[in-house]
Amino acid sequence: MGSMRTLAIALVSVVAACSSNGNRSPDGGGGAGGDGGGSCASSVSAAPGLVVTDRGPVQGTPSNGTWAWFAIPYAAPPVGALRWQAPEPPACWSQPIAATTFGSACVQLDSDGKTVIGAEDCLTMNVWAPSSATPSSALPVLFFVHGGGNVQGSASENRNGVFLYDGSLLAAQTNAVVVTINYRLGPLGWLAHSSFADAGNYGTLDQLAALAFVQRNVAAFGGDPTHVLLFGESAGAVNVCALLASPLAKGLFSAALMESGACTAQTSAAASSFADGFAQKVGCTSGDVAACLRALDANTVELAFPETANIAAPTQDDFQPNADGMVLTDSPQQVLLAGTHNHVPFIVGSNANETGQAIVAAYPSGMTMAQYQAAVLAYTSGNQTFTNAILAQYPVSDYGNDPRAAYIALTSDSKFICTARYVTRAAATHQSEPVRRYFYTHHLDGTPLVALAMAEGAFHGQELLPLFRHMSIAGYTPSAGETTLSDAMDGYWSRFAATGDPNGGGAATWPLYDATSDAVLELDDTSQAGAGVRTAQCDFWDTSLGR
Repeated sequence: MGSMRTLAIALVSVVAACSSNGNRSPDGGGGAGGDGGGSCASSVSAAPGLVVTDRGPVQGTPSNGTWAWFAIPYAAPPVGALRWQAPEPPACWSQPIAATTFGSACVQLDSDGKTVIGAEDCLTMNVWAPSSATPSSALPVLFFVHGGGNVQGSASENRNGVFLYDGSLLAAQTNAVVVTINYRLGPLGWLAHSSFADAGNYGTLDQLAALAFVQRNVAAFGGDPTHVLLFGESAGAVNVCALLASPLAKGLFSAALMESGACTAQTSAAASSFADGFAQKVGCTSGDVAACLRALDANTVELAFPETANIAAPTQDDFQPNADGMVLTDSPQQVLLAGTHNHVPFIVGSNANETGQAIVAAYPSGMTMAQYQAAVLAYTSGNQTFTNAILAQYPVSDYGNDPRAAYIALTSDSKFICTARYVTRAAATHQSEPVRRYFYTHHLDGTPLVALAMAEGAFHGQELLPLFRHMSIAGYTPSAGETTLSDAMDGYWSRFAATGDPNGGGAATWPLYDATSDAVLELDDTSQAGAGVRTAQCDFWDTSLGR
């Protein structure tokens, strides 16, 4: 049993970290569709695996039936005077970069919550294209934004020797171009101090710069810049919604998909207040505060307010997008409700047991009734009236008399499942472009099957394993049904990128969203259309949260 438990921990920990100058142009140059500071001359000619971008040539490497290009600079290193500035174009290079290994993750805390890892020179992207792709192929593009609470994570996320977001298998399976990126995290990505020329949102600006780089260059890799699916998971989904709401992102993507995220942002005032406290904490309170902050070493910056991703916590707002009036004119939720977002085909989804992994890890032997009640009271920040209402809505008798299962359900509903319904409804009400919803319910059912994985259920980020085709890890063998699920998801995602409609290929029909029926596609070994996900519980949360 010990070895099986170790296997389960290894398997599910693959996604543990997935649980976001005065010139405001996203590419640091002439706007979203600009030339990124002017094209760079190169005498190098394109060849198989050798692509000439508008900044310089990059030499890829073969990988699982694709060409892979790693660590392509899409912006200048945001160091020195460029720290806490909008991204600038990278310097030109004339000879091919050997784009054969992942670049550095952006500065963040390691999983121990104490050790600073990564580098500030981190603004790179990775591209995978089918080996047969040419500049005239015009393949759909799958542009992925990683999760990690906007404080952790990277495009090179590695668990048990597996690069979770390696896009080679996905690109080969779907005949599409796959792009993943790094973007600034934590205080380096989101600190909105009034002494800076920009009011935070550097992580969002990085994503805008990467999308603009794709618009200018993806055709050279075989992609179609008019068919770009922007998708992300967890904080990556939060960032997708921010880009959906940002006027600066108009025209940079043709469809959007959120996996287990929300449409949230801080107010400008809250972000500014936090930044003032940050500056005070690190001793930058007078004189040239911006210069003082830029002179700090990265460790000092990162450790001033150390924060790691925690999907089971009620909120995590210190390092997130803020409504600065330019990148975001309002919170993304309000922008969707006003109908002033970028109208593109849109999909929103969540998993059935989002917090299962985190809560099972915190309570490996289960929860007592007293622990359940205490946890709910902490979740409401000590509001006993609200706590009593939640406990009445989530009696343990509805969950096999298992307090831990009830706590997983209520936290998954409040943070993810019911939020997905709310976001989907808002978008469907205020745009004519098609909106759809999914509900991922799959429990691992390959071999060996272990109790730990079953207890965690369809946990946060689990859908990334079949999507990126990385289920055969840590000695786990996916079931035939899981292979079918992987094929189905890849088909849905790639058709959505190509046409704005995920349907086709003999897969179950994915219905358009209808608020009355709460139409949804359930993703499992056998996917099927359904209606009504946790309806009573979501009605409760909408009422309780005033939405």
